[in-house]
Amino acid sequence: MGLAVIALAAIALAATGLALLLASGWFVAGPRGERVVVSIPDRTPASQIAAILQREGLISSERLFRLAVRASGRASSLKSGQYELSRGDSMVSIIERISSGRVMTIRITVPEGMTAKQVAKLMGDHGLASEDDMIALIDSPPEQVRADFPFIHDGASLEGYLFPDTYEFASGVGAMKVVRTMLRRFENAAQVALNAADAAADADVTAAAAADPTTTATAAVAEPKAVGGLLPNGLTQREALILASIVEREARIESERPIIARVFLNRLARSMPLQSCATVQYILPATKERLLNKDLEIESPYNTYLVAGLPPGPICSPGLASIRAVLKPEPGDYLYFVASSDGSHVFSRTYSEHLQAKARIESQARLSRQAGR
Repeated sequence: MGLAVIALAAIALAATGLALLLASGWFVAGPRGERVVVSIPDRTPASQIAAILQREGLISSERLFRLAVRASGRASSLKSGQYELSRGDSMVSIIERISSGRVMTIRITVPEGMTAKQVAKLMGDHGLASEDDMIALIDSPPEQVRADFPFIHDGASLEGYLFPDTYEFASGVGAMKVVRTMLRRFENAAQVALNAADAAADADVTAAAAADPTTTATAAVAEPKAVGGLLPNGLTQREALILASIVEREARIESERPIIARVFLNRLARSMPLQSCATVQYILPATKERLLNKDLEIESPYNTYLVAGLPPGPICSPGLASIRAVLKPEPGDYLYFVASSDGSHVFSRTYSEHLQAKARIESQARLSRQAGR
């Protein structure tokens, strides 16, 4: 008799709880209201999540939410993050969304030519990661990151390796996730192109050795090759990335990238300073529309007006087009170029031709300014 009473009481209690849940909108959504963004910190228990949701007007009762979570068996599955919910959502749909971790995502495009610091600011502005955390990680990537992405040059920062592309991140995902995702994209795009060029260089050396075993090509094959050895243009993978970053910042027209790459390669081959304005802009606190003579005299390993050869690292994140331009430059013997007002360039073989091109462009600019008065 006693057991029967207890059973009936339990059934009545369960029915009462179910009725309360039904009345509270557990199963059935109410009228759709305004959207609300809710932030749930790490390790927040269900009781505190209930308080957050009630404060935002998303549920009518904290107690019933806790009961619903226990009934669903998802008390230990509720996940942190930012969620976009609507007033009027059913309680079960809210629990399902939070327990499955369907957080808000932000679609963001990182354009070609951004510096690592600009990428850090972009991520901070969009609430994806702390700008300071991004910069710290970029400047000093931990050993585990270097181990997972061995193409990162020893001792180097991540400048040049944050691949420009469109990404979709969970809001507040954090610096480590952002950086690892961008490095993985670099690995799957830029590094594939660099490795393919490396393999082509190996094949050329092997073919040359087979054709004439007495040549130095035999020795080149016999020698152990460092990671990122010489590419067909004589550069290492790291050097190709550095040059691609300069091409990225100098080029405005897609078809000119391989020509600009050829100019710089020709200058390197002749031990001429690159004299790239883009490398000087990199060392300035802010980009200038026009460099002054005193800017060209700044002492820095990145000032290619004063220092011969390539700078010590990339000056931005180059896109795949600029990397390919360096790996397969346009044939030619140009040594100079000067920018026109429309962003295109005039290329010259001699310094005399270059000075004439500069004079023409400056004359056209003066005439345009006079006509606009």
